[in-house]
Amino acid sequence: AIFFYSLVCIIIHAVVQEYGLDKLSKRLHLPRFNQSKFNESGQLLFFYALSAYWAIYALINEGYLTSLDGLWTGYPHIVMPFWIKVLFIIQISYWLHNYPELYFQKVKKSEIP
Repeated sequence: AIFFYSLVCIIIHAVVQEYGLDKLSKRLHLPRFNQSKFNESGQLLFFYALSAYWAIYALINEGYLTSLDGLWTGYPHIVMPFWIKVLFIIQISYWLHNYPELYFQKVKKSEIP
């Protein structure tokens, strides 16, 4: 499951890069060495905003804001909702997809200011 969602994260990463960040960086006329920083920051902003929204929605929807002891009451025999499991799997998949990305995006000497 984590491998599949890692592939999903790679595809979402490519779509956000191609249709969002590349067009915006061309419109802003950024220099070459600033484009890589802009793209990386844009990807992180997208992921953090989506993760924060999903986590806050989980806290509110599951009632953890009103009673924090609900996190550990009945553990390990409590059933976790499917969409919270998917949240954890997506988080793990995103961070695992970063390792090959770091390998493939080696910094070139021309990009270092």
